[in-house]
Parts: sequence; C-alpha cells; structure tokens
Amino acid sequence: MRKPCGAVLPMLASLAALAFATPGGAEPALTDPYVILSRHYEAIGGIERLKAERTRYFEATVDLFGLTGTIKEWQETPIRRRQEVDLGVIRQITGDNGEYVWVLDSNGKLQIKKDEHTISKREVDRRIALFEHLDRGSENFDLALEGIEDIDGTACYAVRLTNAFNDDSRTFYIGTEDFYMHKAVTREPDHEAHTLFSDFRDVGGLIVAFRQDVEILPIGQEQTVTIVKYETNPEIDEGLFEPPGKGPRDYRFTDGTGAEDVAFTYIADHLFIDVTIECDRRTWIIDTGASVTVVDTEYAGELGLHTEGKMKGYGAGTTVEAAFAELPPFSVDGVEFDAQKVAVLPIRDLLRRAGIDVVGILGYDFLSRFVVKIDYANELLSFYDPSTFEYTGSGVIIDEPMKDRFFVVPMTVDGMYTGDWTLDIGAGGTSFYFPFAKEHGMLDRKGIDGLVGGAGGYHPTRTMKFRTLEIAGFTLEDPVISAPLQAGGAFGNTEGVGNLGNDVLRHFVVYLDYERQRVILEKGADFDKDFPRDKSGLALALNDDDEIEAFYVSPGTPAERAGLAPGDVLKSVNGIPIDLMDGVIAVRELLKAPAGTEYRFEVERDGGTRSINLKLRDLFQ
Repeated sequence: MRKPCGAVLPMLASLAALAFATPGGAEPALTDPYVILSRHYEAIGGIERLKAERTRYFEATVDLFGLTGTIKEWQETPIRRRQEVDLGVIRQITGDNGEYVWVLDSNGKLQIKKDEHTISKREVDRRIALFEHLDRGSENFDLALEGIEDIDGTACYAVRLTNAFNDDSRTFYIGTEDFYMHKAVTREPDHEAHTLFSDFRDVGGLIVAFRQDVEILPIGQEQTVTIVKYETNPEIDEGLFEPPGKGPRDYRFTDGTGAEDVAFTYIADHLFIDVTIECDRRTWIIDTGASVTVVDTEYAGELGLHTEGKMKGYGAGTTVEAAFAELPPFSVDGVEFDAQKVAVLPIRDLLRRAGIDVVGILGYDFLSRFVVKIDYANELLSFYDPSTFEYTGSGVIIDEPMKDRFFVVPMTVDGMYTGDWTLDIGAGGTSFYFPFAKEHGMLDRKGIDGLVGGAGGYHPTRTMKFRTLEIAGFTLEDPVISAPLQAGGAFGNTEGVGNLGNDVLRHFVVYLDYERQRVILEKGADFDKDFPRDKSGLALALNDDDEIEAFYVSPGTPAERAGLAPGDVLKSVNGIPIDLMDGVIAVRELLKAPAGTEYRFEVERDGGTRSINLKLRDLFQ
C-alpha cells in the first residue's frame, strides 16, 4: 500500500525561470536554438545585466491545494536560496546553503537531501545560473530546436535543454516575435511541471513575469503564483540560507530515552499499532511509504477536525486527493506527541474491505523522529532517541541517502536485476516498478495475475517467482515478486527498480535511522522460515453488506478451475457457516494451507446457492 507522497511542497516557481521580452517586429524564423535563447536573454538588457544581479528577493501570493497563502524567497547567485511557504494549515521552509538542499516541514522536521538526483539537479541549476548552457562547446548541455508551437495564441520557438548530469530536461517556449518566454516545461523522472508566464513588468531593467500558472503532471495539481514585491540586489543575511536550528521537541518518551518492545500486530503482511487520541484508542497502520501522517476522513469527522485544501498525490496505482488538518495530541505506548499537521484521506473503507478497521497511517512525520527498530518475528517495535542511539549489534549497515522522505536500499534479483529499491513497510508485497518491469520484459513473463489495493484504489499486477534475492549480503531463495501491468501512481516511478515490502523484510530485524539516513538489517528469528502463500488464486474482501465476497479470481488457478467467479458471496466452508469464522482474514489463512487441501464452499450467486469444491495447489510450481 503506497500513500500520497506529495506533502513535501515543491520549491515553487523560481525566478531562475523568469520570462523576459523586448518588443520586436516580424522577422524570418530563426533556426539556431543558441541564437533564440540568447535573444531571449538580450530582452532583459543583456547577459551582463543578468550577471550584475547577484541577489534577489520576492514576495508572492499563491493558490495551491485549494489553499491561499504567501511565498517569500531569497536567492543568491548561483545556487543559494531560501523559500518560505505559508498556506495556513501548512507551512514549509526550503533552502540551499550552497552545499546541500534542506527542508523544514509543517511539523518542524528538518530533512537534509543528499540523494543522487537532488545533487545532480543542484549542479545543473548552478551551471545554468552561470550561463554555461549558452556555450556551444559545453560538454554538459545541449540545446535543440523542436519546432514552433502555439501557446495560447502566440507562436513560440520550442527550445529543449538537456544535460549530462541526469535525465531531466527543460523546454522553453519563446515568442517568435516578442521573445517573451510564454511557457516552460520541466521534465523529471516522476513528474512534469508546465508553467505559463504572464503579466510582464519592468523591474530595474528586467522584464519579469509577475504571474505564473503551474500544472504538475501526471497528478494534475495546479498552482498560481502572483508576485506582489520584487527587489533586485538587496542585502541578504547569509544566515538565511542555513537550515534552522532544531526547535523544541514535539514528542516525549514516557520513560527514559526510548520506548522499547512496543507491541504491534502483523496481519495480512502489514503492521498495526494502537494510537490513543483524547482517550480514544484505535488501530493505525505503520508505513514508511506514507510521506505524511494520514487520518481517515470519517475519523477526522468523529474527532471534529477542521479540514482545509485539496492536495493531489501518488497512491499505489493512481492519484489520490487529500485535505489537511491539525491532529490533537496523541500517543502510542511509551511516546506522547504534541498536535501535528496531517493529511486527511478516505482510507478506512479500503482497509475495512480487507477486514481491518484502521483509522490512520503513521508515516514519515511520526517515524522520522526516531531510530525505529522492527522485530518482525516477535511483533515488537522500539523507538530510540537518535541523539543518544548507538548501534552495537552485528547487523549490516546500509548507508544510502534517502530519496525525498523514503529509504532506498540496493538489492539484486536473480543476480541480474540490480538497483535501488524503495523500502516500504506499508507494502505487503515486493514489486518492480512498471517502467523497469516493461524495460526488462517482465510483462510477458508467466505469473499469476491479480489485483492489489492501495490508497489510490486497485490496480492489476502479475506475481512471478524468481530464484534469488540478495540484499546487504543476505540471500533469500525463491522470492515471489509482482509487477504492475499498467503505468500510473507510485508504481510508475522511473527511478529505481521497485518497492521492497514486508514479505521480504519480515525475514529480518530492521532498524530505520532517519537522522543518519541509513538502514540496518539483522537476521530475524524467521530468517529461514518459508512463509505460506495463497494456493487458490481467490481474492476475498468484504462487500458493502459486510459479506465475504470474491472480488477477483486469477486466471488458470484452482479457484478459476473450481468454478468460482467474482461476485460470489461465501456462505459456508466445509459446512461451517461463514458467520462462525473469524472474518475475511481467517478465511484467507485457510487458503494458505498445504497443497492438496480441499474445501467445499457454499456460495451465493445470482440469487441462488452453489456448492463448489476447491483443491489447493502451489501456484508457482
């Protein structure tokens, strides 16, 4: 299960991509992209005028996520920057001190971004600020004219800029007559930003676009930035570019410097823990794949939370929409938290269909405060103070910079599919990303087709058996890994290999050290255990009437051959009424029995009752 990962606000429209213009009459179309871009810069007053602007400051209003707020931004050429976004319920500060990018989120959590893509983007931005991209002899940049396109009624040269540091690209749409930059498109591995520029004004010899309308694809999130104040070459305190110091803690341990051996429940390959809010103790899910902590929409209503805004983000197979709210103080055993800014999503119905009543997701905002130890075999969590934690065990330390808010770890499948995998304890299974699976021919490989549910709904997958899985020097035999059969959502990621879930992680004791951006793996008590898998091909869920219903039957499996069909409602198993069994999860466990086990199902279909005999077999033999 992958939740929306859009709660870290992007650094909003930067004045590094301002649109400029000079009046001009009609002339023959240009064909040299270097000349076109140079003409664009000439419209400002020339390269020398641009280089003379060493610092800049602007203030703007912004409409984002259905919220209205303000932006303040300071810049110093070539790379230092600070941006403050205040949307009321959400406040975020981002910056670059000339050495690294940092983010301070709404809950006061500071993250230093050291992943490879962030580093390469910084280098590209630094060199562009120094105008290296205008050098025809540069080995790092290439300009290409893609043609002339119409942008809101204006003919524009489409000039595409690529670089040698990453696969990102930028396309500038520059008017063929006025040389305004009417549009810019920035393409990165997981999204595109389309920006329209308008309301051009002269500021100290620079023609600045005071309005920028941005659409983020594929999620379709829109934002409008309107500049209300612009200063060129202001004096800027260099300390502004440094990350803020750590403020007072928003949590406390009830005993000592940690909370050890906090019980969790491992059900259906997910981790569940009790959370108490205002004396109300409910079940929540633990999920490193959630970039923010999430509260169910219905439960938010029960708590009387005031929700605002509408953010779009990536779910497991598609996009989702979330609002924002402030969650009152809450606690888990051994840890008490102050009020937190959270996302609000309708997650409860999806999980209820799986037979689990869950009202929230504890994601990055909660987990990143600690060093988190997960002992899967004993179903115990421990939360340690990162300032005093010292690892003294015999496990393997994986030092790998986090990507945004997610841990990534190197892993190899069958000795040939090697790369970085996103560690996601909110995912029951391990899955390749769609682009990687397609590139390596996995969509044509034999396997068991099914449907997997997440925050974005259900999406089709194919599950396949491999020979080996190697991670941190450990080897697991006969892993089963799925691949999505269509692009979209978080599984459409073009960076990395896939998503590493609990079916693999449960073999280990896992330490998640957010402060040091590292993962530690120890062999767990169940390292060599062969966990039972479904042997039927029958996917079950609760329907709207709380009946156990078949919602998918995998082709070529015992369930299909027995004659089971989507929409069948289970009435009894081996003569035992379904109401006497312990819910849909218990029935699913029956389907993991040894191969050769036989069941007699009574099912209701089309108003009648049928008796169906099902014989289990290993689906991957």
